[in-house]
Amino acid sequence: MSYNKNYGGQFMGLRQGTANKDSQNKNNESTFNKIKLNELKSTNKKENIIATKVILSLSELRGINLPEVENGEVYFFCTAIFDNQDVKSSMEKSSYNSPLVKGQYLSNSYALDFESEVVLKIPEDAVFVRCYVSYVSSVESDGKRNIKLEGIGYTDPFVVQECRVYPYSRCKLTAAAGGQDLGGTLKICVKCVDNTHPSAAIEPEPCNIIEEFKKRYEN
Repeated sequence: MSYNKNYGGQFMGLRQGTANKDSQNKNNESTFNKIKLNELKSTNKKENIIATKVILSLSELRGINLPEVENGEVYFFCTAIFDNQDVKSSMEKSSYNSPLVKGQYLSNSYALDFESEVVLKIPEDAVFVRCYVSYVSSVESDGKRNIKLEGIGYTDPFVVQECRVYPYSRCKLTAAAGGQDLGGTLKICVKCVDNTHPSAAIEPEPCNIIEEFKKRYEN
């Protein structure tokens, strides 16, 4: 079996980090309006204790309105993104990504359970984090395996400057500008903790999602 070399497909990311300051400021104003909503949802906040790590506890992904993939499979994963970091650069850091989980096509949409955690050190001066959901599809056609990576959408931001817990809630996924709205919700709990918390943040290593995914079919 041979591979189609056109692995990339379309990928719709968040705003690029190279955007001018005016557009970034407008984006931040909109973002901070959303942040205020999430601040109201947080519990167990420890006043004035600076957070150094964030724990993203990923649970259920539901209602992704992709057509059912025939002669192939679809795997989903989440990527942590701080502030206005570029999606691609975040995705290229191994520890910023959750494991890939195979989606199940149920009731005209895809669903799955991640049941995993992403534990990261909070970058200096970072204000918020959000989760970006993507998928990798693998379809066999004419003796070739076509692999495609595409983005779906991101959650609202969660402020990470002080220790607090955002309890499990279902976050609606928002498509990036110009991207197809596939709907869907991600059930997630976000914990902002200090260094006394036992969860260990793994140092990121270079990562290529497509190359890692291809290894599943090499044996």
